[in-house]
Amino acid sequence: MIQDFNKYTPFDYNQIKNNELVHRWMRPLSANLIEGQTLKEAIHLLDMHGIEGLPVVSAQQKVIGVLTTPELLRSLTGCHSLNTKVEEVMKPSINSVSPHDSIDTAWKIQGGILPVIDEKEKLVGLLTKTDILHSYSFYLKHLQENPYAVETLDAVLESAYEGIVIVDTNGIIKEFNAAYCRFLGKKREEAIGKHVTEIIENTRVHIVSETGTDERGYVQRIQGQDMIVHRIPIRKEEKIVGAIGMLIFEGVSELYNILGRMQELSRKVTESHLPNPEQIENNNHFDQIIGESPAIQTVKEIARKAAKTPSTVLITGESGTGKELFAKAIHYSSPFSEGPFVSINCAAIPEQLLEAELFGYEEGAFTGARKGGKPGKFEQAHKGTLFLDEIGDMPLLMQAKILRVLQDREVERVGGMKSQHVDVRIIAATNKRLEELVKKGEFREDLYYRLNIIRLSIPPLIERKEDIQILLIHHLKNFCEKFGIIKKSFSFEAMRYLQEYQWPGNIRELVNTVEMLVSLVENQEITEEDLPAHFRKKDTSSFITEKNSDTNRLLKKVREDILSSEKDTILRTLADVNGNKAAAARILGIQRSTLYIKLKKYGL
Repeated sequence: MIQDFNKYTPFDYNQIKNNELVHRWMRPLSANLIEGQTLKEAIHLLDMHGIEGLPVVSAQQKVIGVLTTPELLRSLTGCHSLNTKVEEVMKPSINSVSPHDSIDTAWKIQGGILPVIDEKEKLVGLLTKTDILHSYSFYLKHLQENPYAVETLDAVLESAYEGIVIVDTNGIIKEFNAAYCRFLGKKREEAIGKHVTEIIENTRVHIVSETGTDERGYVQRIQGQDMIVHRIPIRKEEKIVGAIGMLIFEGVSELYNILGRMQELSRKVTESHLPNPEQIENNNHFDQIIGESPAIQTVKEIARKAAKTPSTVLITGESGTGKELFAKAIHYSSPFSEGPFVSINCAAIPEQLLEAELFGYEEGAFTGARKGGKPGKFEQAHKGTLFLDEIGDMPLLMQAKILRVLQDREVERVGGMKSQHVDVRIIAATNKRLEELVKKGEFREDLYYRLNIIRLSIPPLIERKEDIQILLIHHLKNFCEKFGIIKKSFSFEAMRYLQEYQWPGNIRELVNTVEMLVSLVENQEITEEDLPAHFRKKDTSSFITEKNSDTNRLLKKVREDILSSEKDTILRTLADVNGNKAAAARILGIQRSTLYIKLKKYGL
């Protein structure tokens, strides 16, 4: 058939063929696999980007192979595990194209995924069979004016490996290739001129020809088999003139078996393989906690188990690791989910106001009290969850009152005369080491044991580096959609710098960084030059975590010595003036209110 195609050389077609180049139809590079990554990471990236395959690059950014969905399926249904390295199962890359090659040249090269390499041997994009099909749909309007359109279109359709059907705006089949004929056991002449629903079961290609909306990667059941299909509208002069339906690959049941073993991905297959509504409700909040590393998966599994019980949960971890996100996921997956989720930051409210915030107050309890009084956080959280954030900063007096509530499950408003029963699930969180505070007498031991029933220790981002790329891509996509701007991607070098960065601010710093880059970078690709200077620096003490930095440990020691000296100076001054705080403040050269703050700070 290709020989027949080559003998026709009409002027119009050759002009189109020579002018339509790969760079017009390729997909800009939004992700790739790096040598050493696992099949599990590959599945996540393929699912995230909705593509049939990805190139694999070496540490020197050279393309060394391509991993496609069919190859991934064959490897996982064989003897390979999810932890297998991608280079062990990838197809060595022997075919590639240049951005300046013609679509006609790319069309004749074997392979479903073609890496696009520029003159500097840099990977700049991907070209799939679907992209080539897009270019062919563009050609259709030219083919209609071509006296050799039938022969040309026939050659294009028959050269494709997948089954292809073309319909007009009324859903009438205009072309039906041999692959589809073989699959359905029908002759071409039996299909041409019939409505597509009479020939292909469960099809929606006629609907796409009406709506003009792409449907890519959909599951369609044909003759008892689940198939992955693309349905693409055909446009001529901004008007829909039909649609193309294309089978991508068969044997999707193998895909179901693999994804069925992965809870995080199984919900994305077909309705028949989705968990029941109760499971969806209980799990979708944990799905918002992004990460595939063993460290975060272990914590999520403990949190899921904790959610099924009414037990108190203590969440520990550095600032920015997502403690409140875990607290909300536990609440909405628990028996208390129909009640409210009430949060209070124990460090953000002055000590004299904290009691009223937690327990509420009666009318006239103090000057300025609201008429009718006000319920506290415990009352507001009745039949729900109360999240006590930064519990390590709670004053000792308030700790005693919290302990009483946890024991008796009753609260009494400030200025009130009667107690009120509350049914509340408590989740507490802190970025401090409570065990050390207990030893220092700064946190009640009995309250610590009352809170520390189920312990969740959220790992810092530096301890789950394999999640950094996943988080960056996820939040980059989210911010682009939120801001309504063109989809952006990270260059290889930019991603490398971001992955090597220590992230002392954890997830919060990562999210803020991505938002900044999306807002300020005008180009579609975010390169290493777009990153703030500290991301490109190495061995800079300002951006290395304290536990890994001798310099920071020295600075911490100096800071502690200075604070100790200040404490001694205050004690000596108070002794000299017989405890007169106003006189001591004058001698120290500070405001009296500042002195009170320091006295509280040092427990004096």
